Amino acid sequence: MKDSAIKITDIDYLLERYRYFLVDQFGVLHNGFTAYDGAANALRSVKKAGGRVIIISNSGKRASSNIARMNSLEFGDDCFDRLVSSGEVAWHLLKKQIIGKRFKPGVNCFFLSNNSDRGAVDGLDITETDSVNTAELILLSGQHLDAQGLTALCKQLVVAVQNHVPCICTNPDKIAYAECGKVFSSGTVAEWYESQGGEVIWLGKPYPEIYEYIFSVENVVDKKQVVCIGDSVEHDIAGGSNQGTDTVLVRTGINDHLDDAGLQEIYREHHCVPSYVISAFAK
Repeated sequence: MKDSAIKITDIDYLLERYRYFLVDQFGVLHNGFTAYDGAANALRSVKKAGGRVIIISNSGKRASSNIARMNSLEFGDDCFDRLVSSGEVAWHLLKKQIIGKRFKPGVNCFFLSNNSDRGAVDGLDITETDSVNTAELILLSGQHLDAQGLTALCKQLVVAVQNHVPCICTNPDKIAYAECGKVFSSGTVAEWYESQGGEVIWLGKPYPEIYEYIFSVENVVDKKQVVCIGDSVEHDIAGGSNQGTDTVLVRTGINDHLDDAGLQEIYREHHCVPSYVISAFAK
């Protein structure tokens, strides 16, 4: 593990060095409700310089839902070339590789999502069940929970652990943004499930499938032309580093309360240091 990250003050430093910009959305471009000042212009600057902008998100929702949210926050088509969500990659993986192989068609699935979003299961050969007792699969697409809600959901899932029901988590983020502020997300639930002895299939950053998907559809040959930009050391920085790309930690988002010493603790915890650190992804 390297000792320190290079501090940069402007994204211009990156424009002349990289071709592919894999940019996280939550915590880097917006907080789920409001775009960060200068973020849209930063994306436009990358594209104007000839870079490819790929929004890479640990959202359990399909790409179309995320694009609609980006557009509603005034990130138009002139801001990015492609959006890839963990939910999109998971849907394709479930449809093509898991349903019919790992799980039988029509598998009883206990499905958890945010805002009653159906995109993660629409078109899949599953049978939804409202009872954890009859579930053969837990599909954890997204959750926004306070401490009480987290405790209640984990208590509900105890029987699934006891029944050796596998859980597919399509959003590994442990913290999410809600109108009330930061809340527990599906990654925290999946982490608990795993700690109890349950099997968790993780899809999204920092796991390889989402990167492999992007490198394939973008025809990336040289990973030295790729830079991964995000606010999470655990997901964005570790994910990019594991793929052999350079990384940029943005000091907005989930670690906005930490000073330099606090960040060093996070680096040590996850055995990972970003290539660069910048105060905000803005222009």
